[in-house]
Amino acid sequence: MTSEYNTPHPVSWSRAWQTDPLGGALSDQWPELIASFRARAPLGREAPPLRGETLDGPAFDLDAYRGRKSVLVVFGSLACPPCVTNIRTTTPSLVSLYGQYSQAVEFCYVYTREAHPGSRIGAHASMDEKRRNAARLREQEPFPFPLLIDALDGANQLAWIDPQFNNPVFLVNRAGIVVYKSAWLDASELPQVLDDAALWDARSPTEKTIKKTYSERIRPLREPFDPTANARIKKLMDFIGLEQRAMGPIPGVEAERAEPGAGDKA
Repeated sequence: MTSEYNTPHPVSWSRAWQTDPLGGALSDQWPELIASFRARAPLGREAPPLRGETLDGPAFDLDAYRGRKSVLVVFGSLACPPCVTNIRTTTPSLVSLYGQYSQAVEFCYVYTREAHPGSRIGAHASMDEKRRNAARLREQEPFPFPLLIDALDGANQLAWIDPQFNNPVFLVNRAGIVVYKSAWLDASELPQVLDDAALWDARSPTEKTIKKTYSERIRPLREPFDPTANARIKKLMDFIGLEQRAMGPIPGVEAERAEPGAGDKA
């Protein structure tokens, strides 16, 4: 199981949007992927366990925050450019958001298998190698919140999500309930999520009637339209030793474009 999880050729759910037709339609990959995404750590249910060693501090245990504060859980790795650029490069970034919301919401970055292994950053063969890569991530992109290093067999990640979703993000409220999940980390979406968490946690100890809603959406990611983030992605791909063809079309970096007017044809 460990070798299957730490494969040098992981499957990514990006095949969905990479095969979408023009004009706003969706490929036939989406229904199966949406069902897979919903299957684990479902919204409105108690979050799976999340515990393990951290890079340079005490062990992290999600249960320790029960009744105290919400926790934003981010899964990622060094060989996953969006996992890296959203830490400090994008606007907003995880670091800037943590500075704003850390009193209300704890963040935890879970280091997983390498999402897009290359010739320089490859699939993990040992926990020591995984720890070294996690340390390289923290060195390149310093951040103040806990960096949990998942087991070599991906026990934490597999409890939360199908690993084809390389960099998902979840919000677990102070009652231990999953109240937000996204298949792809995009920090631009998080300010409203964190605002809502802070409001809910502040009111819930004393106010029984808090009006709530439920929403689902498919949305474009903002990172591909950020020139600074795209420049960082290109450098990361070289650092990883990853050729573009290994990832498929990358919006904003090497995007496939149609001829003018092609999207208007019947």
